[in-house]
Amino acid sequence: MLRILGAAGTSLVLVAAAAAPAQAATSWTVLSTSDRGTVANELYGSAALSASSAWAVGSWYDTGRAAPRTLIERWNGTSWSTVTSPNATDYYNELRDVDAASASSAWAVGYANGSPGVNGAPRNALALRWNGTSWSAVATPQPGTNFRQLYGVKAVSATDAWAVGWYYDSSLHGEALMLHWNGTAWTQVTAPDPGTSGTSLEGVAGTAANDIWAVGYYSNTGEKGVLAHPLAVHYNGVSWVRSPLPESGTGTFLHSVTALSATDVWAVGSKNGYATPVAYHWNGSVWSEVPTAPVGGAGNNILYGVSGTASGVWAVGYSSAGGRTQPMVQRWSGTAFTNETVPRQEIGGLLYSVAATAGPTVFAAGTRWDLNDSGSISDRTLSMRGSGS
Repeated sequence: MLRILGAAGTSLVLVAAAAAPAQAATSWTVLSTSDRGTVANELYGSAALSASSAWAVGSWYDTGRAAPRTLIERWNGTSWSTVTSPNATDYYNELRDVDAASASSAWAVGYANGSPGVNGAPRNALALRWNGTSWSAVATPQPGTNFRQLYGVKAVSATDAWAVGWYYDSSLHGEALMLHWNGTAWTQVTAPDPGTSGTSLEGVAGTAANDIWAVGYYSNTGEKGVLAHPLAVHYNGVSWVRSPLPESGTGTFLHSVTALSATDVWAVGSKNGYATPVAYHWNGSVWSEVPTAPVGGAGNNILYGVSGTASGVWAVGYSSAGGRTQPMVQRWSGTAFTNETVPRQEIGGLLYSVAATAGPTVFAAGTRWDLNDSGSISDRTLSMRGSGS
């Protein structure tokens, strides 16, 4: 995942978002998932239409090819199963996010390398489409030079979708990548690009065709001690416009955004580099930072995903408290974020994404570490389901 202060009117004070009725804690359990490889299996993105219909995407490592391949799993209300997914090249192919507009219309995005090796060039943006029966690759613009990749996707309808990420221009400057699907083809759309060193968009969400948010981060050449600045941009139906965010710490990275309404939007990531989880709330007028629950631990503590419904807002990632990386879930209770109890992984693990439905039923996806038959540690897919009031 690549990253002064906003204009007047941006809140610089840590404040709570508009209070909502307090919510009870969620009960979390681990769901069995399918692993295709014996070495590395990752779930990065997730989406849910209901408690009985959900998707999770990522990659599995093909030892014969010495490269990750696309991985898509589907939840039918009872179990997860692997669904056949195409790869654009014979080399590295990974999916980073998924979203569904309906049971017969969904998108998954990521990247595909054009030659061997972890940085095998060219690295191209990858988009796969679900038509209700099967997944197929759909061509996307490939701007810049050698490297492009997509991190987030929002399916508004069968004829309206957005995908975001970053790419290198001809001078190897990292630029925000914004693509739009109009029902026929993907086209590149101009996005704000404030970073003089680099800009990346990592998450996208929205409630209507004229109300879409994307978040990420940017960095500036020559800034010492500042790793990144948080970035939020908004689409009003005509163009994308940067929306000022407050800053704190020495570097803030935003990885995910969820929109419950035009006046209730959440974005999460980390600040002070990767040491402290961070959350922001949009109330229809300004963004404000909302304190996250304390996590402890001297290592990394990051929120990678956020999702919400009228039942609540959930943010997921990992914490290094206790000296070992463990999945982390925080829930907005209506007045504050609280840490939720999730199943501890024996060796460790983390959550990259979360998808909430009414009820609520909440699906979180990521990776756990396990010992394989040879006694070495390998990555396994991790799915957790939360339920509650």
